[in-house]
Amino acid sequence: MYWYNPTTRTSERVEAPSTDEQAIEMLAGDPQSVTFVSEYARLRGSGMEIEVALIMVGHELRLRHLGLVSPNATFRPSAVAYDLLVGTRPSSGR
Repeated sequence: MYWYNPTTRTSERVEAPSTDEQAIEMLAGDPQSVTFVSEYARLRGSGMEIEVALIMVGHELRLRHLGLVSPNATFRPSAVAYDLLVGTRPSSGR
């Protein structure tokens, strides 16, 4: 898949993850990772596929980094995302 990686702030071509755990690992490692995972979890909860959800999170963050989207819009850290990031909650395995 081709996506904007919000943790490295670069566009890259990578193998698409096959599990939520792999996707969450791709979003980890940044001070704002809980925010990234919160949005990913919201998109997955709405029925979006893993690859599409990651691409959408990356796209939104790229727009924010470029200053084209308000930093106060939609992305909000959640306790569920924190739990997913630190591995204390099982994923849906979708």
